[in-house]
Amino acid sequence: MMRPSTSVRTICAHCPNGTRLFSTTVHSLSQQNSDATPAPPPQAGYARLTSRGLISITGVDSTTFLQGLVTQNMLITNDPNRATRRTGSYTAFLNSQGRVLNDAFLYSLPQADLASPDESAWLIEVDKNEVASLMKHLKKHKLRAKLKLRALEDGERTVWASWKDHEQPRWAAYNLESPSSSPFSPSSSITGCVDTRAPGFGSRLITPGAEDLRTHVPDETQIAGSEVSLGTYTVRRMLHGIAEGQSEIIRESALPLECNMDMMKGIDFRKGCYVGQELTIRTHHTGVVRKRILPVQLYTGDQNALESAVAPVYDHTAELPQPPSASNMYKISARRARSTGKFLGGVGNIGLALCRLEMMTDVTLTGERTQYSPEQEFKVSWDAAGEGSSDQQEPGEVKVKAFVPSWTRDFILNGGVKKNTRSREAEEGHRAREFLEQLEEEESLRQKE
Repeated sequence: MMRPSTSVRTICAHCPNGTRLFSTTVHSLSQQNSDATPAPPPQAGYARLTSRGLISITGVDSTTFLQGLVTQNMLITNDPNRATRRTGSYTAFLNSQGRVLNDAFLYSLPQADLASPDESAWLIEVDKNEVASLMKHLKKHKLRAKLKLRALEDGERTVWASWKDHEQPRWAAYNLESPSSSPFSPSSSITGCVDTRAPGFGSRLITPGAEDLRTHVPDETQIAGSEVSLGTYTVRRMLHGIAEGQSEIIRESALPLECNMDMMKGIDFRKGCYVGQELTIRTHHTGVVRKRILPVQLYTGDQNALESAVAPVYDHTAELPQPPSASNMYKISARRARSTGKFLGGVGNIGLALCRLEMMTDVTLTGERTQYSPEQEFKVSWDAAGEGSSDQQEPGEVKVKAFVPSWTRDFILNGGVKKNTRSREAEEGHRAREFLEQLEEEESLRQKE
């Protein structure tokens, strides 16, 4: 009988060719069906996001109404005429305590579907299981606003994610503050936006009906590759450290900055008041976010094999027990059982976790000494599901290692939004001074002539 090889072909979000050999795979901890294990994500492809639902909001007050409820600015920044933004964007709905109710995408309804080009109409993309609760939240704040709310039926419109690694879509330069309402033709019923949650992550598209995306966008320069499963999209998302939906961004518990929404361009810190703004702004101005959602590697063997890894590596043949969502993580062999974060969800041997940065990573937030040690290992353990629970999960334990994506590290080390904004303002001021000096020099030469 031949011994199976322990080196398997796996995929890594940070490797140039997307693959590398990884030898810490653990098999047969649970007898899962290999057919149900998502395949590794391809370099280019698109996925039908059946886990997402849509709500339409139309009426003259729809833009003003959303402006008071979401973290994103519905108006073009610094526009003296306060013109309405016509482009899609990532955003969130918060409760009055500044906790996330729902992560969402906002899209301007295609002009082809509007009775008038000046009509205000939006589509809200949200976790499909949360459509009813978000509708309730919106109706609670509607009061006398002149607008209509409607949850779209299945098949009425379809949500897609599309990507081509290391290359933005042809319309990626399409600015969030563009006067155009869509990168597609005015007669098109397609709407969409660049997915800003990670660099080069791809784009989001909404198409009418339930047909394949190729039916609406046959152009290979816009949509590349072939359709993949929702599970494969989920693997790609987790490799990039992106949480999505309320199974991972825990409703009324998660804070937007801890969910990286500042880094993902989902929050406009310069807009006016909205529900949950006070705590969000206060946290932003402290300049320190001690916990963030990060991609993690699940394993059961020795940590030595992970020492050279710079990102989690997905192995679709690995069979590891999946911890329940919101399970606490702890240091192994620690004297004091203090939680180092919460496991949020995973696929196979990868996942997402809300991690205390100075305990689980080498990121330094302040001048104080951190508690991180490269040799320290972390675990998440759980008991069996209680009686009457729908989950027939056995008790278990698995080790977990957190990784900081390069863009997350750069964002933190650069001081986040505040420092980036200051550096942009300083750069613009420097260019303005150079331009003024150039004009003065030209005027001086003209006078001498």
